[in-house]
Amino acid sequence: MLVYANRLCFQGADAEQAVFKGIGVWLKQQLGYGLHPDQLKQDGDYAGHRGEKRSRLRIHGCYDGVPALCAWVLKHADDDVRGRRWIVEVGVKKTAGTLEVTCVVKTDEHSTLVSNPVSASQPRVIWYIVRNIRTAKQAFFAGDVPGENLKNVGQDRYSYQAFLEEIERHDRASAIVLVSATRDGEYLVNPSRLQKTLVGLANVVQVVEGSNSYEMAEILGKPQSAWDGSVNVLSIPLASGFVRSRYFLPDEIQAWGREPQRVSQILAWVTANTNIPRLRMHVRPEGVRLLSMRRRMAKVRMASAQMDIAQLRQELDEAYERIDNQESYFNEIVEENATLQNDLLSYKNHLADVEDKLRQKNFALNFRREVLSPGDNTNSVAFDFEPLLKLAKRKEEPSPLECIEIIEQLYADRCILLDSARSSAKKMSRFIHGRDLLDLLVKLVTTYRDGLMDGGDSKARGVFGKGEYAARESETVTASKAMRRQRTFDYDGEKVEMYRHLKIGVDDDPTRTIRVHFYWDGDRQKIVIGYCGEHLPVPSH
Repeated sequence: MLVYANRLCFQGADAEQAVFKGIGVWLKQQLGYGLHPDQLKQDGDYAGHRGEKRSRLRIHGCYDGVPALCAWVLKHADDDVRGRRWIVEVGVKKTAGTLEVTCVVKTDEHSTLVSNPVSASQPRVIWYIVRNIRTAKQAFFAGDVPGENLKNVGQDRYSYQAFLEEIERHDRASAIVLVSATRDGEYLVNPSRLQKTLVGLANVVQVVEGSNSYEMAEILGKPQSAWDGSVNVLSIPLASGFVRSRYFLPDEIQAWGREPQRVSQILAWVTANTNIPRLRMHVRPEGVRLLSMRRRMAKVRMASAQMDIAQLRQELDEAYERIDNQESYFNEIVEENATLQNDLLSYKNHLADVEDKLRQKNFALNFRREVLSPGDNTNSVAFDFEPLLKLAKRKEEPSPLECIEIIEQLYADRCILLDSARSSAKKMSRFIHGRDLLDLLVKLVTTYRDGLMDGGDSKARGVFGKGEYAARESETVTASKAMRRQRTFDYDGEKVEMYRHLKIGVDDDPTRTIRVHFYWDGDRQKIVIGYCGEHLPVPSH
């Protein structure tokens, strides 16, 4: 099973020494004895021990050219779980002015009785290398390394806007972990410790104490926000540009245990997203062996004219031995790859099941709260939740048209859907926050409608969060005949102006911004939805 994969690049005159010193210290701990610096760059097999557990190191070196490559493969048994073996691969690639370090950690289960889950942690060799780089006089990270420094957001509105651009950046190759403080100003996961653990994998962004959560949700959207002690893990953007998020509430974080367990849980979620991309950039041992063989054969070819038969025969024998070793090693890689593919398929199936159950649970809870809440029995009716559950099982966000049509189907006694709403919603097929829209629509036709009947709009509007609802348009809009006409819709044979509207998003991007204009028919006690589409023109646009 693939547990961890990372890649770091360094520059500076002292970078190579810092990296090899860190690797040497790590190997000494694993083997029980140290290796000479020259041994670290040459082919070799070494047996050692970690306490009572044996360990085995294989070094693949090709450090006599450009690029210079070296790989270390360490295998050892788990200290506590019988039947589990750990495989750590560290690779170095040296080119002109840059030193690239990769690290891959895998487990090999030798028994079906192994049931203990693997705890995610940063490999000690990475910690040693980063520490040496930071303390060296002339060594530093090359380029923009994720997690090199802790970042902040929430100082002002502009910080959210800049953060949104970073989230949506298509070439972003690292995850983002958004960490918020509780109302008491406490971070349930230490941002600084998390940043050090996630170096090379994710940028840790700390929501500053006292930030405006309503403003955050308005600009970033709820799926990409965090407040009141929660943590949000934002994935690397998919090819479509969509960013998945995993939101952890304070109670869930506290249930993980103490600080190390909390960091481990977040690392596990981050690596689930970053492992495969980092694995593709790994300096593989088989690649080092192949390059070494090619360079050796090139040297033999150049020197063959000065060799006698015995020398040529000796070189050929050594070449065949290397080929046999390479074939054996290749077979090991094929076997490991097959295991990884099976593990990946199993995890994908498990993830799909979990996501389906989570969607069903969230939708059921939302509708239970909005429709079947205590004290609301006089206004609630029996509903068929089957269409909603089918929508919840889908991986894709519902389209605006699906949202308004399912609201019409479930709440026909509470709302009316005009053709103008359908036609405008059809044009919003690229909108990506369908579940947020559905949540607002449910509130509109349930608690908001009931609030209108009980105490008018001043009481009803309280069901919506800041930036989700507007009771009217600006005076400049209502003073413009053209803009009033755009907000006027045919209802029951009359022209009705609909200034009340629901809001998601603040810009003109139809993939994340939408407006729902509606009218309250007090005689029929129904919400009339006349428009569900892109932001209608205002004087500032």
